[in-house]
Amino acid sequence: MTIFTEKLAQICLAEYARWDNGAGRETQGNINNLTGRTVQGGIRPAWSSAFVSFCIRKAGAGTKFKYSQAHCHYIDAAMKASAGTNAGYGYRAMKPAAYTPKVGDIICGGREYAKTYDYDQAKMIYQADSFYPSHGDIVIEVTTTHAITIGGNIIHNVDRKKLSLDGNGRLLPRKDGSKSYPWIAVLACEI
Repeated sequence: MTIFTEKLAQICLAEYARWDNGAGRETQGNINNLTGRTVQGGIRPAWSSAFVSFCIRKAGAGTKFKYSQAHCHYIDAAMKASAGTNAGYGYRAMKPAAYTPKVGDIICGGREYAKTYDYDQAKMIYQADSFYPSHGDIVIEVTTTHAITIGGNIIHNVDRKKLSLDGNGRLLPRKDGSKSYPWIAVLACEI
């Protein structure tokens, strides 16, 4: 673990505690929205990417991260870093089947129409459209069987997830009821 990843995990845990260990909601009491967004036309825009950006900025990534309101933009920057076309970026996108997550990494998956996207599909769609709905959570702990993450806007709060790993420490597909979906990428922290 680096000084940066240790600090990042501590920031995530502090936010989780501030949000009543996953029980708080953004509309309750003293839990302030950390994005500065407002309700527009009765709609609350998603803020999960803003949460990731907030934590990474607070941990001190500086110019080594693409702070964004949508996960796909920082995922694309990490894919470009992996391809050697984004020098100095603090994360590299890794295919989940070939990489073991570690503390400070970001685990990313598609949402809505993009929930079936894997690494290659997400890369292709982003090149064509510059957007797809996605989500990312920050790894705060890794055991032999799980990657423990913290993310924002999970049922309107900051919450933890236990993501299953196989015997080699690689992520198993995401489950949604009886269906399985691929992960897009694990963004390996290099800060």
